[in-house]
Amino acid sequence: MAGTAEEYRERAQLRARKSASGIGAAVTRSESEGGGHAWQCIVTDGRQWHYLRVIGTGVGPFPDIYPEGIERGIEQLAGTLPIEGRLQYLLDMNPLHMDVDGNVGD
Repeated sequence: MAGTAEEYRERAQLRARKSASGIGAAVTRSESEGGGHAWQCIVTDGRQWHYLRVIGTGVGPFPDIYPEGIERGIEQLAGTLPIEGRLQYLLDMNPLHMDVDGNVGD
């Protein structure tokens, strides 16, 4: 996880182009927090960039969850939201939560 902000934005942009939801995500930081784990992410719809946080629920401080799983989970969740304003709906849910099965939700 040692990239630049520009590299993370490029990754999220590429994922947005490939994502069925039109939303792309890139994990920028992963950290242990209070006996659990959290991830900082950039999300984009290809026009706007925002940060959001994903908190691991019951995953412990050192989960076996790869950044791609977090990114995919965010993008899949976005696909369940209304198309119009999808990115804003996602941001309104911030922080997101991920369970031990890799499901991301609010």
